Amino acid sequence: MSTDASGRADERPISLETDGVDGAGAARSIALLCVLALTASYVSVLYGITQVVGGSLSLIALVAAMLVGATVLARLIRPWTAAALALAAAGIGFAYYLTSAGVDPSVVITAADTIVSDTVALATGLPLLQMVQAGIWTLGFAPGPVFLSWYLAMRGRYGLAIVPGGAALGFLVLTGDAGMLVTVTGTLAAIGAIAAGELERHGGSIQQADLLAALFALAVVLSLSVTVVPGQPAAPTHLAQGESGTLEATLDTAPRQSGIAGAVDLSPAVRFTVESDQRSYWRTGVYDRFTGDGWIRTGRSSQYDEPLPSPPNNGETVEQTITAETKLGVMPVAPQPITIDGDVTRRTTVSRHGQPRPETPLSAGERYTVVSSVVDPDPAALRTAGTDYPDSVTDRYLQLPESTSSEFRAQTAEITADAENPYETAVAIERHLESSKDYSLSVTKPDGNVAEAFTTEMEAGYCVYFATAMTQMLRAEGVPARYVTGYTSGQQIDDETYVVRGLDAHAWVEVYFPDHGWVRFDPTPGDSREDVHTDRLEQARDAGSENVDTAESDDVPVSDEASAPTGNEPGEQPESDPNETTDPDDPNESTPATQGNETNETPSTPATDTNGGDSITDGSLVTITRDTAALGLVALIGLAAGARRTDAAARLRRKLGIYWHGPRRDPDRDAERAFARLEHLLARQYRPRRRSESARAYLHALSTAADAADATPIDARGERVVDYYERATYGTGVSRTEADEAIAIVDELARDRLPVVGRLR
Repeated sequence: MSTDASGRADERPISLETDGVDGAGAARSIALLCVLALTASYVSVLYGITQVVGGSLSLIALVAAMLVGATVLARLIRPWTAAALALAAAGIGFAYYLTSAGVDPSVVITAADTIVSDTVALATGLPLLQMVQAGIWTLGFAPGPVFLSWYLAMRGRYGLAIVPGGAALGFLVLTGDAGMLVTVTGTLAAIGAIAAGELERHGGSIQQADLLAALFALAVVLSLSVTVVPGQPAAPTHLAQGESGTLEATLDTAPRQSGIAGAVDLSPAVRFTVESDQRSYWRTGVYDRFTGDGWIRTGRSSQYDEPLPSPPNNGETVEQTITAETKLGVMPVAPQPITIDGDVTRRTTVSRHGQPRPETPLSAGERYTVVSSVVDPDPAALRTAGTDYPDSVTDRYLQLPESTSSEFRAQTAEITADAENPYETAVAIERHLESSKDYSLSVTKPDGNVAEAFTTEMEAGYCVYFATAMTQMLRAEGVPARYVTGYTSGQQIDDETYVVRGLDAHAWVEVYFPDHGWVRFDPTPGDSREDVHTDRLEQARDAGSENVDTAESDDVPVSDEASAPTGNEPGEQPESDPNETTDPDDPNESTPATQGNETNETPSTPATDTNGGDSITDGSLVTITRDTAALGLVALIGLAAGARRTDAAARLRRKLGIYWHGPRRDPDRDAERAFARLEHLLARQYRPRRRSESARAYLHALSTAADAADATPIDARGERVVDYYERATYGTGVSRTEADEAIAIVDELARDRLPVVGRLR
């Protein structure tokens, strides 16, 4: 505060104007930067999507064009016209991507239908990466909010400018694609834009800083406190199979996701039994989109309606009956299932990849029968299958992250240099991975693209790494492939019965051949694994572990002949049946004996948390992360600002002052303080003192009113407090004893009005 020439205080608001810099102009610059930051927050989410599915350069070009267009048109068109242009921009975004992707105009309507249906699914909680046409939708979504938000910001309408951007960010929060950092950044930017706009409107005044800080903190806390998204997909996330930290739980992270973890354990518990006249891998999941650090299944599932589509070349069929031996959140089947029979079909859904799954877990004892069509895997026929792939296959199963390195592509090309057809390409990659990498469950998950890191950097891994690398290498060579999860054959306990345990969980690859269908390839090496598998199960049996056997398998010894499927690995004998493998990664096997057999015992804590977070190893300890600390600080600042804005501190002092006098100092001041407390006490019980009333007249008026209403009379001791107050204020003053008496009277009157204290007394 300063003084003018007359000596009066200059009460003009504090301004940002310093050294000739216009405060309002600085505020405008800050507001515009905040709007850009809000835009960058949700565009960064979209950019992450396009990094996986393609179209990053198109996205950047569209966003830049919208910003330039909004800047130019900000002073030329009215807001309603701008809103219409924003809608048109969305349409242009879709058309631009369709054109750049080479989509024929005659199928645009079909693509639009897909976009609409996927957008509706997003509103009910479908993450962007699980959409079939994620790239098209993303590039159509971005232009509208970017254009309208920046247009309004350029016109100084900052409050309105954050609406389209905030809606876009909020939508991505609902889909689960916007993480905490993005959400906080966007929220801070939105509040910052409003705050800077207020500063500009008041010429740079910061008198409203406490209000803005309170609103800012409230927005941050609210944006991060929403843990339940309305309309979340009906598929329950608790269907993940297996105990935390096991390979099973990694493979079946969630109904539409398969994770990639670091070190994992194997569970010897029995999951299901199979009655089948033919050995097979039992498939539970098919995934087509690789994110760099995990797998996602795109598209939505539909209710089971038999028969399911058969492979192009109908071959022999195999019937299998599966019995759940424990709670089972998946439906193992021999590829490719055609019909399913049993009560479970009433609650069975089928993915767009032809894999069934229960809507609710199967209970122990539930059974179902599956008829599957076995694809003829004759190598000679597969060599001549050609490359005339259906569009539905190439559109779904050739995806590579946009950031896939040239080094990865070059190494793959070198490995497959002598291959003359897709079959030989698949065999070459399979052989290379089997021979160049060791098998180990004790690995550290690499950062970035796991397929590339495993291929170019890592020396060992388990089935998840081998299958991921092979799938991506095949796609780099233009061969459609997909990542598949499930279980190997398990322990054969008689001619047509198999017991499948958690340690049989596995991941492999399916490669598409025209006129044949999907053929299994398994690149995980088999050296030393059967012995480890046998040791693991026998160790569990010796320890008396629960659920490691059924009544039929209890006395059946585990032998190489009983646990390994028949047939040969196509990578070892190219002319053999690629669908009849040597069970190359019964992931039931732990680390080979030469590596310490580290999976024979369950680790106390996983080396790597599947979700990338830190594990809490002791229930008595509470880990406070940086995010939590930052959120707590924001909340504290907001509370402080809100308290200042609402004068909460002063009101609290007045509230407490009724019941507590505080430190005693000068007797006269203490007498005045005692009357002030008495006045607040009477005001709460009766009415406040009017400006024209003296202290004694106020007390007399209340007493007269109480007598007239036949209410509780005013305590006569109050007159002594008034008497001491008048002497302290207008007379010769009071002694220490008299001041203490006034304080004691008010203390007593206040305690009488505290119900709890009154009862205690």
